[in-house]
Amino acid sequence: MKTRRLTCSLLRSFALCAVFGSTSGAVSLAAQTAHAAFATPSDVGFSAAQLPRVNSIVRVVADVGPAVVNIYQEVVRETELPWPYNQLVPSQRTRSTSLGSGVVIDPEGYILTNQHVIQPRGDIQVEFPDGARHSARVINIDPANDVALLKVDAQQALQAATLGTSRDVMVGESVIAIGNPLGNANTVTTGIVSSRFRDVRLPGGGRGERFRDFIQIDAPINPGNSGGPLLNIKGEVIGINWAIATEAEGIGFAIPIDRVRSSLSDTLFNPLVLRDVVTGITIDGVPTYGHVRVAAAQPGSPAERAGLRAGDELLRVGDREVDWEFDFNKAVYEADVGEVLELVVEREGERVPLALKLESQESPMQFLLRRTGMRLHDHPKFYGVFVEDVDPTGPAARLPIRSGDHIDGLDGVDVDDVAHLHRLLRERGSGPVELHLFRAGRALRGTMPLR
Repeated sequence: MKTRRLTCSLLRSFALCAVFGSTSGAVSLAAQTAHAAFATPSDVGFSAAQLPRVNSIVRVVADVGPAVVNIYQEVVRETELPWPYNQLVPSQRTRSTSLGSGVVIDPEGYILTNQHVIQPRGDIQVEFPDGARHSARVINIDPANDVALLKVDAQQALQAATLGTSRDVMVGESVIAIGNPLGNANTVTTGIVSSRFRDVRLPGGGRGERFRDFIQIDAPINPGNSGGPLLNIKGEVIGINWAIATEAEGIGFAIPIDRVRSSLSDTLFNPLVLRDVVTGITIDGVPTYGHVRVAAAQPGSPAERAGLRAGDELLRVGDREVDWEFDFNKAVYEADVGEVLELVVEREGERVPLALKLESQESPMQFLLRRTGMRLHDHPKFYGVFVEDVDPTGPAARLPIRSGDHIDGLDGVDVDDVAHLHRLLRERGSGPVELHLFRAGRALRGTMPLR
C-alpha cells in the first residue's frame, strides 16, 4: 500500500474498510443461521424468554462486543497553491473526519486497528459501545502489515478481547465480525471462511502492491468495519478486518491474527524500539496464550545476568501474570531504565524466581531525535518518514523543517522508513546531510547539520 508517489489514488478493485470523507468500504460477513454449541457457560444478561434462543453467536457478541470500539479522527488539511499564486491567495484549510473500528486487547487501554484508519495528524477519539469517549494516542504503526496500536487512559479496567491463533483456521468454519459500519454503533455480521491465507494483489505499481496470507471471507459490504475483529465461534480474535473486493459481492479479507501478534512483538509494541532500554531476551516466536517461552538470553545482557535460559517459560513479571507476549512487553515498556523486574519462570517443572535489571540502550527513534532534533515515525501512506514534532533548538528547526513534513530522501538515497533512516545516519557519522522532502504537495531540498 505504501508508494513513492505523493498522490494517493483510490484503489479500483479493492476498498479499504475505513471511512474518510466520502470514501468507504468494509469487511462484514454474510448471514448464516447455524446454531452451534454454547461458547460460554454464562447466562448473565439474558432473560428467561431469551435463553432458548441464545446460541453461540449471541454469546460471542455479548462477550466481545464491549471490547469493540469506534475510532473517529478530525483531520485539518492545509492546501497551498503553487508559486506565484500563493503570493496572492492564502493557503486553504479543509476539515474531514476519518472513521473506522478497533478492538481492545488489554484492560489497560491498548487498542488494535488498521493503520489506514489513522491519519498522520488530527485528534483521535475512541468511542465505546456504552457511549464513553476517550482521546487516544498512537503508540506505533506498522505500515507493512497495515496495523496500528493505540492507547486510551481510562479510569477503570476495560473489557478486552482474547487473541486466538490463525494457524488452524478452517475453510468453511463460521466466523463473526463486529465493527462500525456507516459510523453507527457496533454492528454484527456473520459468515464463513472462504479461503485460507490468500495473496491479494492490488492494482497499480510500487513495492506495496502485494499483500500475502490473508483470510478470505464471504462478506456483505459495510463501510467503516476496518480495524474491527474477525472472531471464531469461541469468541477468539483470529483476524483484523481489512478490505473488501468492490467488483464482487461476498469477497472480503482479514489480516491473520498470528501476523498481527508478530507485529506486536517485533514492531508495534517492541519496547526495544520504543524505549531506550535493553533486556537481552528473545521470545520464542508467537506463543499460545499461557505459554511465553524464552528463545535466547543474549551473552553479556541483563537477561544472562538475571539467570534466564533458553526454554524458560515466563509465568509472572512483578505482580502480573504473563498470559501472552504482550504482558511481558508491557511491563518492560512501562518500567524505567535501572528498574528491577521480579520474574517467575518455569524451568524443568519448577518455579524459579529471578530479578531482571533493565539497562539503557539508545533506540532508533531516540538516536534520530538526538542527532536531528526531529521526532519521526514511518509515514502511514508513502515510503519515507513523517515529521511528528521538531525541537525548536535542534538542527531540523534551523533548516527549517516543520511538523507534518514528509522526508523521503537523504543525500540522494530514497528513505524507506525510520529504521532505514537510522542506518543511513549512523553510516554518515558527522557532517551535514541533504534532505529531500514534501510539504503541502511541494518538493523541497535542504542541507541540515547533525548534532
